[in-house]
Amino acid sequence: MQKIVKKIFSAPAIRLKTLVVIEVVTLLLVSLGGLFYYTRKALVEESKMDAEQRLEGTVQHVDNILLTIEQTAGNVYYAMLENLDRPERIKDYCRRMVECNTNIVGCVIAFKPDYYPEKEMFINYVFRKEYNSPELIVSDDPVNIPYTQQKWYSETMTTCRPSWLDPGQYHEYKTGQAIAYCLPIIDRNSECVGVIAVGLSINMLSQIILGNKPSPNSYSVLLAHDGSYIIHPNREKLTGKTIFEHTEIAESPSAMSAVKSMLKGETGNMSFKMDDFTWYLFYKPFVRNNLPGRHLNALKWSIATVYPKSDIFGEYNHLVLHVLGIVLIALLVFYMFCKRAIKKQMKPLIYLTESAERIAEGHYDETIPNVKRDDEIGVFYKHFQDMQKALAAHVAKLEEQRATMTGHHEKLQKMAQQMQDDNQVKTTFLHNITNKMIAPAESLSNSVDILCDRYENITLAEANKEIDNIKQQSENILELLSHKFDASTNNTGKEASHE
Repeated sequence: MQKIVKKIFSAPAIRLKTLVVIEVVTLLLVSLGGLFYYTRKALVEESKMDAEQRLEGTVQHVDNILLTIEQTAGNVYYAMLENLDRPERIKDYCRRMVECNTNIVGCVIAFKPDYYPEKEMFINYVFRKEYNSPELIVSDDPVNIPYTQQKWYSETMTTCRPSWLDPGQYHEYKTGQAIAYCLPIIDRNSECVGVIAVGLSINMLSQIILGNKPSPNSYSVLLAHDGSYIIHPNREKLTGKTIFEHTEIAESPSAMSAVKSMLKGETGNMSFKMDDFTWYLFYKPFVRNNLPGRHLNALKWSIATVYPKSDIFGEYNHLVLHVLGIVLIALLVFYMFCKRAIKKQMKPLIYLTESAERIAEGHYDETIPNVKRDDEIGVFYKHFQDMQKALAAHVAKLEEQRATMTGHHEKLQKMAQQMQDDNQVKTTFLHNITNKMIAPAESLSNSVDILCDRYENITLAEANKEIDNIKQQSENILELLSHKFDASTNNTGKEASHE
């Protein structure tokens, strides 16, 4: 029986459990999908805000260093103007420039040819032995190219305006590449007579900019206006080539688009593919603070932070996997809980099914076990119990009526059989009496016929004889009928006494 019940209820139970699980999974997936979508979006926004803040902080940090160099150069410059006619003091000012600011790795002061009559070419150069070393080296122009042909000098003399030069436009002896702040020297006649060039080591800038590392595999770069790298974690790229000349950039249209946007001085972020990886680029132009008395030449630099996608979404992806694992375990537990709960909820239905089967088999008086339920199933179960009790009472009454009807039926059968037997007796009686009355009746009839036919010429003796015969035959018939009547009366009395 239990197998039958399980067979009956297995399919609906499975459907019910499956339906509940599907609805819960659908609701859970929609909720998790929305959660993951907005979490992913929030991660990008958070990374964007973090990158913007870090980039802004880095720009401010670098700009503060540039400002200190500009201020140091300006202070020494105004002190030197009082002693332009004393060339022997120029070297001291050059040394003081480097000593006063630890960010300065070298300083060169050069005047136009024949400015000092005793010297056709006048230049003083002081630089640190190492970019972070306090030891200074004093030298004349350390390169083979005349300073008048070098860009830091020629451009400043031409524009007669302070400016910052990109790497490659200023040669820093022994201390590696540098960017230079160039300040024109204006004499009392408002004539540009020379140039002060103060060097800031690229190594120092690299420590600041490359220190902007929001994630383990991210890095920051600084681009010049022509697209060449000023700062890059891979020193092999600091060759003066533009970014478009690097193969990995040139072969990635999305990377090219990002670089072009940077060189236009735009602020933003975008993703691009390079070396089979997806990267996120956050960039902004390098904008210096506009302070009173500060000359702002257009640097047209751009600073950017590059994130590999795995750094932004790595923890997110791990979180997604962990959440999915937890969800799967939770769904399994939920499925087992549903299975148990549904089995408990359907237990009264199983009892009802078993009882219905027993009732269908004719067991109307079996007691249905009670269940403690106040819900719809409990109400239905109670009504089913009441129905079963009413049905049992009705069936008992029907059984009683059936027994009574059976008794009446048996009596009627006996009475019908008795009537049939009586009819048979009557038929036999009539048959027997008829057979026995034939001869007397014929004799009686013959005597009557003779008397009627020969009454005119029959003799008295013959007539008396026929009359005697008629009398005799009539007595015989009466005796026969009287005997049969007595026999029939006795049989009827015996049957009545038996009943």
